[in-house]
Amino acid sequence: MKRLKFLNTIGLCLPISILVLIGIIPENVLSQPNTVPILNSESQPTLLDSIPTTTWSGAKLPNWVNITFNEMPGISESGSFIAPSGMQDQLGYDPSRTWSVGQTPDQYMMLGDFQDSFKLQNFSLSEISSMTGLDLSKVKLDSFGVIKLQNIGSLVKAIPSLNQVPIADIQPVFDLLKSQLISPVDPAIKIGQLLKQSPHLQNLEFKSLPMDGYGLDAIPGLEQTPIAAFKDWQGVKISNIPGLNKVPFNEFPNPINAVGGTVGKVDIAFGTDEQQREYTISGSHKEGFAVPCHKDCAHVELSGGTNVLGKAWVSGKYQLVNGGKGFLGSVNSGKEPTGRHPFGSAFKVVVWDVSEVDGIMSQALFFRVCMRNQFVDLGCTPYFIGPVPFMTYKEKEPIFLGSITGGDESSVSTPTGLKSSGFRFKNSTNASVNKLSNLLPAIKGDCKKLHSSGTNINALSAALSSIDENYDSVGNYVCDSFGNCGRGLGTIQFMSYRPDVRSIITSKNGGAEFLARVDKGELVTGEEMMQYFSASDQETLFAKDATALLDLAASQIDPTTGQPFTGERLVQRAAQMHFGGPAISIDAGMSDIQGKLSVKGYGEKAVASYQGAMQLMGCN
Repeated sequence: MKRLKFLNTIGLCLPISILVLIGIIPENVLSQPNTVPILNSESQPTLLDSIPTTTWSGAKLPNWVNITFNEMPGISESGSFIAPSGMQDQLGYDPSRTWSVGQTPDQYMMLGDFQDSFKLQNFSLSEISSMTGLDLSKVKLDSFGVIKLQNIGSLVKAIPSLNQVPIADIQPVFDLLKSQLISPVDPAIKIGQLLKQSPHLQNLEFKSLPMDGYGLDAIPGLEQTPIAAFKDWQGVKISNIPGLNKVPFNEFPNPINAVGGTVGKVDIAFGTDEQQREYTISGSHKEGFAVPCHKDCAHVELSGGTNVLGKAWVSGKYQLVNGGKGFLGSVNSGKEPTGRHPFGSAFKVVVWDVSEVDGIMSQALFFRVCMRNQFVDLGCTPYFIGPVPFMTYKEKEPIFLGSITGGDESSVSTPTGLKSSGFRFKNSTNASVNKLSNLLPAIKGDCKKLHSSGTNINALSAALSSIDENYDSVGNYVCDSFGNCGRGLGTIQFMSYRPDVRSIITSKNGGAEFLARVDKGELVTGEEMMQYFSASDQETLFAKDATALLDLAASQIDPTTGQPFTGERLVQRAAQMHFGGPAISIDAGMSDIQGKLSVKGYGEKAVASYQGAMQLMGCN
C-alpha cells in the first residue's frame, strides 16, 4: 500500500509512530514445436500486465529487453528472512533481509541468490557502466556495497596489481592505516611489501572507515575487477551495486531465457470450489510438476496439445508444495506456492488470483534465498518471497508454459485455507475500461451528498480509493506505539482495532469470530472480509472520516492564497492529511516508505481523481 499507515480512534486519521511487522515470514505463500522463443520483439503491454510483454507463437512473453530489477513491480506483501544464529559466522556475511510492500526485487534480493541462475557476480563495474551509461566518475566508493565487506588482505587478493602500488596512491588504504595505527606508515611503501612485513595488517576492515569522501577511482583497478573476486560478494543487495539494477535481464552474464517451448491456451478459470484435480502441470523442483490437488483447487484448465489438454495449472495462492534444498530447505516450513519455472530457476511463476466471474487469472513471481561460498553450501530456501505481480490472462488466450516434464503424481499439494469464491479483478477487462467506474459501490454516487464546503463525499472517497487499495484489500498485521494491533481493512485501510470498525463487523453473523482471527494475526482473505465489512460499510464510515478531514482542512490557511482552503485546494489538503495524518505539513515534500509518492503529489493526484469521479457520477 502506498499510503502512510494511520490509526483512527476518534474519527480522525492519526499517524502511527511505530509499525511493527509481526509475521516474519508470510504464510500465504504463504501444441507448438519445442523451439525456444526469441524475446526481442516489439513490446506490446496489456492493460492488466505488470511488465512489458512481447509475443511468440501467439502467446505473451515478458519482454526482457525492457525489464530491469528496479523497474519490476513492487512486492505485494511485507516480510523478512532472519538467518539462524551461527549462520553468519559460517558464511562470513549476514544473509538476513526485510522487504516491505512496494519494494522492487533489487532492494531485498542479494547477489548470492542468483549466483547459479544469472551469475551477476561475473560483472565488473566497468561492464555495467557500458551497458547502462552510468558515469562511474560520479559514483562514490561507499555506494559499492562490496567494499564494506572487505579488509586490506581481501582487497589485495581481489586486485593483485595493488601489491605494486604505494599506499599513498590508494587513499582509502592509507587513511585506514593512519586511523588504526599509532606509529606513522611510510606513504611510499608498496602495499605488498607492507603486508609482507606486517601480515596482521591485512585484517584491518574497511567498514570502520567512512567512504563517502572517495570516488571509485580511489582504488586503482576496482572498476575493472569482477565482483566475484571480492570477499563475501554473495551478501550484497543488487541495489548496492551501482547500475546493476538497470541492466536488462537479457544482458546478464547468464541471460534469462525460456525453458522449453510449449504453448497452450487458458481454457477456463476455476475457483476454490473445485476439488480433486489429479492431472496438473504445477508443482516444484522437489516434487515435480504434476502435483495433484484434492481440496480448494483454484486453477486454470488448459487446452492445446496432448501434453497439456485438460490439465490444470493450480493456483499457488491456495495450494502449497514442498520446496527448497539443503539446510535452508526447512525455511517457511519447507513450503512454497505450487507453480512452474518457464524461465529458469531464478524465480518461480505462480498462478495467483483466479476469477471465475471475470474469466481472468493473474500470475505472480516468487523468489528464494540461496547461500553458498567456497567453503560452505547451505542450499536454497523454498520460493517464498513474493508475490510480485507478473502477467494476466483471459480465458481463451494463449499462454506460454515452457517445458512440460511431469513429476511425482503420488504427492498432493497442501491447501492454504484461503477461498476465492466471488473474487473479481478490480480492473477486469469485462468491466468498464475506466478505472474510476469500478471504484464506487453498487449504490450510485449521490451528487447531493455534500460537505458544508460543497465537496462531494462520494467522489472524494472514490478519488482516494483509486490511489489506495481495493475494497477487498487486507493489510499486514501491525502494531502501533500504543499497543493496538490489527490489520488495515478495505480500500481506505481502516484499522481493525477501531471501535467503529469492530462495531460494524461484530454486528454481522459470524463477525465476532472473524474479528477474533484478525486479532490473533491469522491470515484472512479479502473475500471473507467483505462479508463483514462491505463496500457500503466502508463508504459510510469514510463519510464520517471525510467530514472531519474536510472540517479541519477548511479551518486552515492556504499559504498560496493567504485565505482558508476552498475548492480543489480543499480537496488537495484533505487528501494530504488522509495520506500523512492531520499534523502533516501543508504541501510537504515527504514521500511514502517506497519514496514513490510525496504528500503534495498525493494531494494533486487526488484532485485529478476527484474531478474524474464527479464526471462519472454525472455531477456538475
